[in-house]
Amino acid sequence: MTRYLNLHILGLLVTYAILGSGSYWLAYELRFDFNVTEQYELVRVQTLWWVLILKLMLLVAFGQLECVLAYFRLPDALRILSALVIPAIILISMWYIYAGKGVPPRSVILSDFQMSFLGLTALRILFRIKSSHSLTDWMAPKQTKNVLIVGAGEVGAGLCSEFMSKARLGMQVVAFVDDDPQKIGRYVHGVLVAAPVNELSSVAQSYDANKVVIAFPSASIKRAREVTELAQRAGLSVETVPALSDLVSGRAEITQLRPIQLEDLLGRTAVDLNSSDIESMLSTKRVLITGAGGSIGCELTKQILSYAPGSLLCIDQAEMAIFNLQQEIIDGCAATTDVQTKVLDVGDAESLRAIFKSFKPEVVFHAAAHKHVNLMEGQPAEALKNNFIATAQLASIASASDVERFILISTDKAINPTSAMGASKRLAEMAIQEQQIVDGNKTQFMAVRFGNVLGSSGSVIPIFRRQIQLGGPVTVTDPEVTRFFMTVKESVGLVLQSATQGSGGEIFVLDMGESLKIVDIARQMIALSGLKEGHDIDIEFIGLRAGEKVYEEVQHLSEVLQTTSHPRIRRFIGSPPKETFIQELLDELRPLFESNNSEEIKRRIQKWIPEYQPALVDSNSK
Repeated sequence: MTRYLNLHILGLLVTYAILGSGSYWLAYELRFDFNVTEQYELVRVQTLWWVLILKLMLLVAFGQLECVLAYFRLPDALRILSALVIPAIILISMWYIYAGKGVPPRSVILSDFQMSFLGLTALRILFRIKSSHSLTDWMAPKQTKNVLIVGAGEVGAGLCSEFMSKARLGMQVVAFVDDDPQKIGRYVHGVLVAAPVNELSSVAQSYDANKVVIAFPSASIKRAREVTELAQRAGLSVETVPALSDLVSGRAEITQLRPIQLEDLLGRTAVDLNSSDIESMLSTKRVLITGAGGSIGCELTKQILSYAPGSLLCIDQAEMAIFNLQQEIIDGCAATTDVQTKVLDVGDAESLRAIFKSFKPEVVFHAAAHKHVNLMEGQPAEALKNNFIATAQLASIASASDVERFILISTDKAINPTSAMGASKRLAEMAIQEQQIVDGNKTQFMAVRFGNVLGSSGSVIPIFRRQIQLGGPVTVTDPEVTRFFMTVKESVGLVLQSATQGSGGEIFVLDMGESLKIVDIARQMIALSGLKEGHDIDIEFIGLRAGEKVYEEVQHLSEVLQTTSHPRIRRFIGSPPKETFIQELLDELRPLFESNNSEEIKRRIQKWIPEYQPALVDSNSK
């Protein structure tokens, strides 16, 4: 390697010497119309060596021996300019000091400066072109896509430059569109900013564009949605640059484009959290997360670690979920936090007591649950054991261990439930409300409800994505069915914010925005895939399955809605269940668990949750 560097430096010195002496020699020829007199010929020969040494010294001083020739931008050109301007200034000063004796004429000095600069920059540009067009570039087929870039700012200009210099990417930028009226009609790297963004369709048609790249990573989700819809109506494929945070941190390059995803269009503006309150709740505390390997659990782990807890214990019954959590999140966390993981079933009371005794958690986030409505509908006993009984048991252990805060991750399906899963989560809420009023309890128990998490396992979006990849059909239960959706980052951030506001016994509900028609989501995903409904792929309505609702609700009839200090969090106050409800319900359910009588289990739940409307095979058979 050292030998290579020495050869590289020597080669550059020789090249610079040839260019420097050649430009100096030619400057004399041009000054005297290629007929240099004997007097000036002697001056040229006598001064060449020290003028050349002066140039080389300045080029070395400005880092031109350590530079990578393949990279050449404006700052590199300015460094070359500075390295050559200084010798020219010195020579002109000497001409005035010595009245022109033994010094090149002023016109020679200026011509030499100009030709030296042009020669060196031309050399660097040639190396830049050579590196940008490798052998694979030159031999690659000349099939390129005409690209229309949305956004003529710094990111868009950088993307255009990269496409121009890397022919192997197969992208030819034909035009820009931008909302800034001062940019319209101007050129970026020789490419016209043709029109405002709203005229995207006509510009794409005029320039025969077949792809749109959204190059404003800091734009609002609403604007990204509008641009995507414009492109889709024009029949264009849409891609976007990486997130601005990834570009700034260097985690991604500007040319690492990706297709627009549904998550990019359904999200909302960033949540404004009171980080100081969350930090006061979590900093230096011992925190326990159950169900840490799931979508919510993983995001809880990630966000809680950012608030520097004293120690964190993550438990999940799924071995691979814990393994993935370690690989993707925990291994890269700050060394100041002691992070432990355990594979454990939250229904194992003895193991939980041992963990609480040794770890002594101060804050508990209970995210472990069976969540899939259709699967649990045929196994209500399993939903009750994992969601209700395990929660009641965990809450009792937490209270006995004087945990400061216990936060249950609940669901909007617990509101006026029609499914066994929703009913089991409603009972879990009631269980922690009962534990709140137990004599001697010091723990603040609270629950946080929210809707579907975008992209989580088992949710509709990955199912639709898989069906589209297989060629369809995309199956939707009912044309009128609607659901609430949130991003996992937003929901977990609001869970943490809710936890700071609870004093015990509350059920918080997150503002989930407008509910969305599932069929509209299916159509959007089909369009984002570059397909047409009814032509490339079909949507098939299969009817509501047992336990499913046409629409989700946000409030029990018996609950009173209250605002909180955060605009996206609301508090429901309802009357707590009687203190003995858990034991009485368990006494009724245990015999039914042994017989595995699903229909009777659902009827028995209905006794304790009157608003529960289960789908029974035969309501009059028993």
